[in-house]
Amino acid sequence: MLGWPLGGARRWRPVLSCRLLCRFYSTNHSVEHVRVPCASNGEITVSLYNIAKHASTKPLVIVVPPNPHIEGQSDVSLPPWLREYPAAIINYRWNYMNDELDHTPLRWPTPVHDLTFGYSWLSANLGLRAEKNNPAPFRPAYVYGSYLGATLGSSLAFTEAHHPFLHRGEGGMTIRGLMAHNGIYNWPMFLPDHPVHKYKFKPPKQGQFPLFTTEAQTGRYDPEKIDKETAFGFLHSQMPFLFPSPSNLFDPFASPSLFFHNAPLHVPEDFFNPSRFNNLPSNSFSAAIDNFLAETGILAPEDPPSESPPAPPTPSLQSSSLQTLTPQQIDAILAQKTAEAMASKPPRKGYLIFPPRRSTLRLPETLLLFDSDDNSTTADDGSDKKKIPPRNSFKVQAMELAGLMRRNVSMFECQTLAKEGDEEFAVQGARDREAARRVKTTELCSQVEGQNDDDGGEWGLRRNEEAFVTKWLGEAIREDEDWMEDARARS
Repeated sequence: MLGWPLGGARRWRPVLSCRLLCRFYSTNHSVEHVRVPCASNGEITVSLYNIAKHASTKPLVIVVPPNPHIEGQSDVSLPPWLREYPAAIINYRWNYMNDELDHTPLRWPTPVHDLTFGYSWLSANLGLRAEKNNPAPFRPAYVYGSYLGATLGSSLAFTEAHHPFLHRGEGGMTIRGLMAHNGIYNWPMFLPDHPVHKYKFKPPKQGQFPLFTTEAQTGRYDPEKIDKETAFGFLHSQMPFLFPSPSNLFDPFASPSLFFHNAPLHVPEDFFNPSRFNNLPSNSFSAAIDNFLAETGILAPEDPPSESPPAPPTPSLQSSSLQTLTPQQIDAILAQKTAEAMASKPPRKGYLIFPPRRSTLRLPETLLLFDSDDNSTTADDGSDKKKIPPRNSFKVQAMELAGLMRRNVSMFECQTLAKEGDEEFAVQGARDREAARRVKTTELCSQVEGQNDDDGGEWGLRRNEEAFVTKWLGEAIREDEDWMEDARARS
């Protein structure tokens, strides 16, 4: 499908070259490579393009490459459709640690730290500054990333998109737009315990909820087969090497969707097996009683107490029988067993307010690009008439993130503006239209079989798709400039 994901055998290593300041000039663009220290964790390379050819007030495009920088390989080149803008490529580090000879643990969260140091350097050196005690606004910036770069770029945009007038006078830089292509925005969706892999039980239209559910209603889908030869499958296969622990997948900077809701599942012990809390009791109190009776010997071993495996016996029950326990001890043991059963339930999915109400952050103008699903499966009867879309794909990831962003823009940001007297968002329809305008999704055509893999380039976009993104970026910049002028006039 694409060139870079299929080179999965290569190892990702950090940049170890010496501190140099290199410049290259041509008739089309100029390049300057700067070494940026990352505290005590080495250095990264930030490549600057066309900085001296444009005014400092022109928006800067921050580019996050699709894969990390590898020692001994040349830096990634600027996408051709960005050559008319001042741009900066932050070459972050993120390597496997899949052999014993590599003693540089540049795994998660190293790429987030590298991106933060790179952006801080850009803001300090290329951002706007006050002159002669005159206030200075933020310099607008736009982020573009694909694949791993789309994931990291989204987290950077969400946490650095400050309102340009709320802290006017401090200067620096703020992110006003995000362009992300084929990103993974919710890594826990790869875990077998995620609700996307469970059956959705729908009660009958007539009558009430049943007192019990059948095995089919509480069952799970078989693990979805993901082709490792695709870019999506490649990222899935590299998950244990990119992250030291499954708990890292629940970091919002790794899974930007978790800025907007919590993950409705337990953190598993490994990446590919269900959690030990997977078999959840349907009734916590009855399960606690069953476990208690089983441990005291009242319930025969051949009669299983419930569908859930009993909890390990406690020391107090091993040395006591039901006849020797006082009512107070029985109540305490039942309370303990109930608490254990309740703790085994996964957390309920809850939505979060992001950005926080009192924060200066605002969700940026966003364009989420994704390739068409080309790994759909057929129906059980083998016919090609009914195509079953995958439960997890670049499209699913992008649509989930877009829905969460639009929800927060409509319910919180626009509703707050309406309460403050902005009549434009007085009705729900206007708020929904603003949310749809701010966050857009576009499905790209899947690559035709037999087409040259190099047509997509190292950034995965073909020429017509690059033209579409260029048009969106130009319109977003013009709309933002008009909004800035109107805001200055009203102030």
